[in-house]
Amino acid sequence: MTFADTAKPPGPVTLLPPDLENLSGFEAALAAGWSPDPRRAGDETYVRGELQRLRQDRANFLDDLIPDGRRHAGSGSPLTTRLFWIWDGEFCGSISLRFQAGTEELPPEVSGHVGYSVVPWKQRNGHATNALRLLLALAAKEGLDRLVILCDEDNEASRRVIERNDGELFMRGPHPSDRPDQIKLYFWLRPGVVV
Repeated sequence: MTFADTAKPPGPVTLLPPDLENLSGFEAALAAGWSPDPRRAGDETYVRGELQRLRQDRANFLDDLIPDGRRHAGSGSPLTTRLFWIWDGEFCGSISLRFQAGTEELPPEVSGHVGYSVVPWKQRNGHATNALRLLLALAAKEGLDRLVILCDEDNEASRRVIERNDGELFMRGPHPSDRPDQIKLYFWLRPGVVV
């Protein structure tokens, strides 16, 4: 039996802060092979390790998921990270907003202001598009005027998600956080209020 066999009809997409009450959905997604880091998709060793860490100490694992205010290597000011779970009545994936107060700049190892990953059995349902729209409203409340979001050049699905949220392509090239041969598309996003 797969998740698709037991899936409930989706409700409206919302963003939830990670919490112990809903950690079982995150755990089930890991157990099914999903990775919150798209660059680690298919990395069974990583996913098994994360699942083992979660099951050993759920509260500590949850604390480690929320790195808010911790300094990144090489950065002078703390990187604020707002992590949310994408939710439609059940766990659908995660999305994060990363920024340093008072600047558009990010440490070189941080691949854009936004990162997201939707579980495979919830993809192609508009969840990422809706989650990004909701995150942009939260970015506006944080006082952010412009965000950078990246996707792999060959990732048509992510490109459509970004373009549906009025992303403007401004650059094509590698990013220091990934392999030098992995070409990225760089987009500007303008945070705004959800209508």
